[in-house]
Amino acid sequence: MSLSVSKLTIHLLESLDQRQREVLEGRYGLKDGHPKTLAEIGDANRVTRERIRQIESAALAAVKKSAGKTQLREFVTTVNSHLRNLGGLRRDLLLLTDLRAMVGDPNTSNLGNKIHFLLEVAGETKLHPEDGDYYSYWHLTEEDRKRAGGFLGKLVKLMEARKQEVVSHGTIDSLFKEAIAPHNLKDLVALNYISASKNFHVNEYGDFGLSGWPEINPRTMRDWAHIVLRKQQKPAHFQEIAKMINKVRKNSQKFAHPQTVHNELIKDQRFVLVGRGIYGLQEFGLMPGTAKEVMGRIMEKHGPLSPKQLLELVLKERMFKKNTILINLQNKKHFQRLEDGRYTINLV
Repeated sequence: MSLSVSKLTIHLLESLDQRQREVLEGRYGLKDGHPKTLAEIGDANRVTRERIRQIESAALAAVKKSAGKTQLREFVTTVNSHLRNLGGLRRDLLLLTDLRAMVGDPNTSNLGNKIHFLLEVAGETKLHPEDGDYYSYWHLTEEDRKRAGGFLGKLVKLMEARKQEVVSHGTIDSLFKEAIAPHNLKDLVALNYISASKNFHVNEYGDFGLSGWPEINPRTMRDWAHIVLRKQQKPAHFQEIAKMINKVRKNSQKFAHPQTVHNELIKDQRFVLVGRGIYGLQEFGLMPGTAKEVMGRIMEKHGPLSPKQLLELVLKERMFKKNTILINLQNKKHFQRLEDGRYTINLV
């Protein structure tokens, strides 16, 4: 697109008197990039908020009347065509990024503010303000909004129902296709709809899921510890866990202090203390408890075991010293040595 957004904006403002032009420039941030409220402009001009609203209304009416004499139609046609290719809807921030690459003057100051102004003057593309579920986005028709909402709602329900599958195995492709099917969407359109929704998130490891899932969008130190240990797939000392958190969360201003991590993990049942200061995840099958308790649970599960077999099984679960296990094995109150040299739980 060879259009100059700046020149087009200037042409539209040329038909206005100075007061009207200043009000629109202030309301849309056309000069300084900072849109102002009616009250702010009114205070600066020593008139009421209502008077500024009247001036703004008259100015927009005049601009829309003269718009036919400019290249606004060509600009709007380009934008609408782009939106249709994306399913009739696009997140505001992303649309401005798209247009910056498409217009003839991408480096102009306050380009985003000027594009907002041009689209609102044209009135064909509607801006939906940011709310709890969506970032602000532009859309062509109400049907486009409903189609996007239907697909996104379906995908959220599927992911909630099969959370463990998504979190543990990253199986999102099948759910994605299942959500697309009723709406007959292209993958590009579906991904574009997702980008406008606040219900989805991609974490620092590139995992995709719902924003409310701590495995995808960790908010507390415990959640961060959980996600780095899950990725490592083996226990680690709390000092190492703090280092891993700081490494993956390198753009965050909040620093993970080792002692804070240690204090948080002690209080969370998702974590198992498997050695001195060493934590693993309970979901790995690690068992909490003393050496005696762990040994007893293993014998209950596997039956009588030789010392060698017991050592191997216990050390898979916990980082006890071998002597600690062997000393506990000699406790006749809890364990009994059989004639063949194996040990079992003392039932007496």
